[in-house]
Amino acid sequence: MFRDRYLCKNKRYIKTFIKEIMVITFLLNLLIYPETVHSQEIKDKRVLILNSYDSAYSWTNNEVDGIVEQIKDYVPEVNIHIEYMDWKNYPEERNIELFKELIKYKYGKMDIDEIITTDDSALEFVINNRNELFKDVPVIFSGVYEDVARPMIKGQDNITGIFESIDPKGTIEAALNIIPKAKNIYLIHDNTETGIGSFEEVKNALNKIDRNINLVQLNNIAIDDLDNTLPEIDKDSIVLLSSYTRDINEKTLDVENMTKLLSSKIHRPIFQLYEMNLGYGTLGGSLLTAEGHGKDAGKMAARILSGEKADDIPLNSEYSTESIYDYNVMQMYDISEKDLPAGSIIINEKPSMYKTYKKLIWIVISIILLLVSLVFIMLINIISRKKAEKKLMKNNYELSALYEELAASDEELRTQYEQLEENKEVIQKNEEMYRLIFETTNDGIWEINLETGERYFSERWHKIFELPIEKTVDMDKWFELVHPEDYYIAKNSIEEIASGYTDSFSCSYRILTSSGEYKWIHARGKSMRDNNGKPFRIVGSHSDIHDKKIHEEKIKQMAFFDNLTGLANRTQFVNNFNEVITRSDSNALIFMDLDNFKNINDSFGHTIGDKLLIEIANRIKKCTKESDIVARLGGDEFLILITNVYEKQSVESYLNNMLEELRNSIVINGINIITSASFGAALYSKDGDSFEELFKNADTAMYKAKESGKRNYVFFEQWMNDDIVEMVIMEDNLRTALENNEFILHYQPKYNPYDSKIDGFEALIRWNNPNLGLVSPFKFIGIAEKTGLIIPIGRWVLENACYFIKGLHNKGEKNISVAVNVSVIQLVQKDFIDMVNDIIKRSGVDPRYINIEITESILMESIETNISKINELKKIGVKISLDDFGKGYSSLTYLKDIPFDTLKIDKLFVDELCSEKDDNAIVGTIIKLAHQMNLEVVAEGVESVEQYRYLINNNCDLIQGYYISKPIPIEEIEDVLKKYNK
Repeated sequence: MFRDRYLCKNKRYIKTFIKEIMVITFLLNLLIYPETVHSQEIKDKRVLILNSYDSAYSWTNNEVDGIVEQIKDYVPEVNIHIEYMDWKNYPEERNIELFKELIKYKYGKMDIDEIITTDDSALEFVINNRNELFKDVPVIFSGVYEDVARPMIKGQDNITGIFESIDPKGTIEAALNIIPKAKNIYLIHDNTETGIGSFEEVKNALNKIDRNINLVQLNNIAIDDLDNTLPEIDKDSIVLLSSYTRDINEKTLDVENMTKLLSSKIHRPIFQLYEMNLGYGTLGGSLLTAEGHGKDAGKMAARILSGEKADDIPLNSEYSTESIYDYNVMQMYDISEKDLPAGSIIINEKPSMYKTYKKLIWIVISIILLLVSLVFIMLINIISRKKAEKKLMKNNYELSALYEELAASDEELRTQYEQLEENKEVIQKNEEMYRLIFETTNDGIWEINLETGERYFSERWHKIFELPIEKTVDMDKWFELVHPEDYYIAKNSIEEIASGYTDSFSCSYRILTSSGEYKWIHARGKSMRDNNGKPFRIVGSHSDIHDKKIHEEKIKQMAFFDNLTGLANRTQFVNNFNEVITRSDSNALIFMDLDNFKNINDSFGHTIGDKLLIEIANRIKKCTKESDIVARLGGDEFLILITNVYEKQSVESYLNNMLEELRNSIVINGINIITSASFGAALYSKDGDSFEELFKNADTAMYKAKESGKRNYVFFEQWMNDDIVEMVIMEDNLRTALENNEFILHYQPKYNPYDSKIDGFEALIRWNNPNLGLVSPFKFIGIAEKTGLIIPIGRWVLENACYFIKGLHNKGEKNISVAVNVSVIQLVQKDFIDMVNDIIKRSGVDPRYINIEITESILMESIETNISKINELKKIGVKISLDDFGKGYSSLTYLKDIPFDTLKIDKLFVDELCSEKDDNAIVGTIIKLAHQMNLEVVAEGVESVEQYRYLINNNCDLIQGYYISKPIPIEEIEDVLKKYNK
């Protein structure tokens, strides 16, 4: 029988052991040979891949391979169609027309589920023909630089893609590690969109590297004349190859042969940015791989085929680059692997035995490890069985010993009971000690017995609440002391801990003292539970935090409110804004900016300016209702949130009230100040559903109000954002226009009809930008004034005009003058007078022939300061003209106090001459009054013989306008003078 039990026992061990072996073997198989999880098959789907270039272009082939491979991995049975535009060989409009007809013929009646484009031309083709050929079809693009792609897809929906992001910085840093003394980088690229874009990327990357390295473009190379078109390149220079498939003579060559040809002529290691050049004589670098780029696009395509929307997939601008180098080229130029970036891939390297048989070696190692594991498991099993047998024998002895120990424990328990009785007295003394501690602490201690209802409150607690110690505290009466706004905070904290909902609480609230004032306290409490988890006692404390709370409120006031006006600052405004929009979806955000506030500060000082801001804040609050929010952003900018406005007319009514309120003059320290403001309004949520978006749009509308003449308001419209983009681009180009010599001066003659001669010229600036073309002064002068660029531009105009007129005088035209317009920004500069005087002295021109033209609006913005500047200019000897008279204030009353020499009648009056309006009499009157004040009169904008005759009949001194001559470049001045002054 014992033998049978032993056999049964061993059988169980064997079965258990076999099960363990099977489980371990199964897990190892899963680790070594995991199953591939395939996505759900999607049948009858059609994908059209449109390539910019031809199939012989390796980049295109590798990119398409990556796209197709990735799609097939996720959607195996999809139908993929591939077409090539061959744009590199045929960059002509005729090619596009033929390709369009091909696509229409082959796919016009076919349902296409998505379109994938590679490189620029294919994307542009799809966007231009989308409504006709590919309406409502999702589009995924690849191989296009971000700054090229974003303008192309702007306003398009159902489109996503991956930007072509090369890593010139990584390649340049690797090259500098190999050639540390490099002083020049020679960049080889063609003049295609890709080549030019790569040059910009390299230039930007070089700006981020802290090295003084010169970037040399090699984009004018001729394939048939490399010996003469390639420069001599020394050993301390880096050669970097970008996209180069078409030379300066429009000759094309495939990438492989072009790369071989260049590497044979340039006897230096050639670094590169694209993987397609590798293996044909170049060294390598951080390379954009076509296949990796294509796989990224393929993943997007698979997601759309699986049901996602293109608009829900974000545009991808991450690098698809790898650090790859050619071992043969490394050997040629003695470049060590340690000089390369960590983790670089080396191709064409003779593999070691390990690399050759790597898979086989690991299979053998895995089998050996599996066998060792099996042996180890068997040994553990045998050892475990032997230990179990020993443990059974040991347990038998332990049971016997346990019986003896139980007998001894009975005696020990009796002794412990006696000790507990002795410790009871010690515990009572400790309780008295803890109660004494409670009485002496600064916090008020309290205790509630939930089972008996007994309550305990320390002496300090009564002092905090200003209650007599002998008075019994009723909890309901005590809760009546809590501030009404904080009642439920205090009440719920006790009820939740008493019900067992929580173990502790910590909160702050206000209580009413016997003096009738509220003070802040901080309450803490913790429950004690019995063996069943039910609370039976609560202990806690109350701390007097009133002084601390008042201090925090003062800090909050400083952090969230403007110190000057007491209005909310931007942080507090945003917090209030976010609260308001949760309760109301009909609000208006108004951006307010005072007009010409800087002139007030400059003229009267910052003390007057600060008092003016305080008065403006009071007037804003006077016009707003209690639920509205007002903030000062800083300087002279204010934000106003009008709440619960359901009609645009309500906002207009508020803004009209504000304009009317600001029309009333403000007297500060006896000074009568007239000011105005410009307002921009954006409606929530029509113009934006977040503060940042509404703020940006209101700011944009405010600037439109400034542009349209100030002292008014403008509501935001979506087209304004396009104007802002145009202004940003124009401002960016304007900053380099002066140093790039993009400005020129044209000169419009002023004709004296009484001696039939040219009396002078007005210098008019023109801007010819290579990107924007010829830009009107009406567009860029305002930007120049806003950015301060008008100061160097104005200096350039005055200097060139002085040298121009000095040149005419040297040629014998002694009595001809030149007029130059001056901006208010220039006039208020402290060194303006010194600047004018210095230019006149350096040019050697007689100041009597320099005429400074100042408009009425500029003059009136700060008339006292400007009169002082005009008097100083007169001391130099220059003449002063009042320009655009009749356009602004149209008042002759201030002319007697200002030493003007000339008055120019604005073109608006001249345009209406000989019409049915009353402007004829007005112009005649202006000329008579000006002559009575000994002012010379110039009429500008004269374009017809009728206008000319009327002005002569009314004794106008000088005629300026297209009737005489348009503004002409300096090269044509001599011809005009010969015509009139011979």
